[in-house]
Amino acid sequence: MVGGGNYDKEKLKIDMAKIVAQETAIFGENPNSHYVFIIHNYLNGGGGLEHHNSTVLGATRMAYEDEKSYKGFLSLVAHEYFHLWNVKRLRPVALGPFDYDNENYTTNLWIAEGFTAYYDNLIVQRSGIYSTAEFLGFLMGDLKLVYNQPGNKIQSLSDASFDAWIKSYRPNENTYNTTISYYNKGSLIASMLDLSIINHSKGSKSLDDALRFAYVEYYQKKGRGYTDAEFKAIFEQFSGENLDQFYKDYINGTTTLDFQKYLNYAGLKLTEEVQGNGRADLGITFNKDKNTVIKSINRGSAAWNDGLNVNDEILAINGERASDVLSYISNFKSGDRLDFLINRDGMLQTIKVTLKNSQSKTFSIQKLDNPTAEQKTVFDKWLRH
Repeated sequence: MVGGGNYDKEKLKIDMAKIVAQETAIFGENPNSHYVFIIHNYLNGGGGLEHHNSTVLGATRMAYEDEKSYKGFLSLVAHEYFHLWNVKRLRPVALGPFDYDNENYTTNLWIAEGFTAYYDNLIVQRSGIYSTAEFLGFLMGDLKLVYNQPGNKIQSLSDASFDAWIKSYRPNENTYNTTISYYNKGSLIASMLDLSIINHSKGSKSLDDALRFAYVEYYQKKGRGYTDAEFKAIFEQFSGENLDQFYKDYINGTTTLDFQKYLNYAGLKLTEEVQGNGRADLGITFNKDKNTVIKSINRGSAAWNDGLNVNDEILAINGERASDVLSYISNFKSGDRLDFLINRDGMLQTIKVTLKNSQSKTFSIQKLDNPTAEQKTVFDKWLRH
């Protein structure tokens, strides 16, 4: 531990050991006799990086006594420790042996990082630290992010993986409209495959078994990485179905995830509703240091459709000075047409914008009133009840 902090060393020993034990149980062995967590405590910190037998984590030094922050830190521990197997040993063929001097391109970061993002919260839940409701809350958060991001209909999951170096690591003002996160969407795919495997096996197997099989087959036996086709074959073996259409739609395509189909295996229902009760929305975000200068515009929004642009400075609306644009807009309804006086690259322009209702959706997951015995079996296996 570097940088001080209000952490409880004895509590961390207990909780981190639970995570280590849960993850070791998935893969059947722990490849290290000695492992080091190197934790840098900052005024405001986060993130981590995995190594062969250690990890470096960032944390906020005075946040350990806050329950939400503490659990979030343990989820980070679980994420980076899971990479001990998934990435450092079980890895796409393009990533090994590692070339640290050049960019490494693979279409499988949705497995390497997305599955790890799924398991980090699941492992903390299995350790008895997150409740079932909290874990389902993370799935709802991923659904909200993926479903609402315009880039989800533009970039496939495999492309998001392959383009990480040139897009994900180099974001710009249009990234939200053209890309999707292989972390969040990959996590949803992992949960769908997990539920599919549990359902097919009638509760005797899960995604754990598929990952363990892959670890033994490609790391222990063959000593090499896996190809996309090889991991697809493993998923098909354990789920008992041909996944050509699944891959076409969800991995290599941009078809909206049919998440309800997989939740139904566990006796769960997905409900969605438009966020904000249909309030009028421009679809823009502003620069933090100047809340009248546009930072980004969502594809298909009122601002996008009628010609407002990134870096426009909004000077007035309907002839009135608007220092807080979003607050001003809240007084109007969908269909209202407003005159925006803007400064665009030093030139004044007036642009008419017709407001639209917010299309952002929020999601909830609830148990069915009368789940079948089969659904109860899947639910109990999935969340270890």
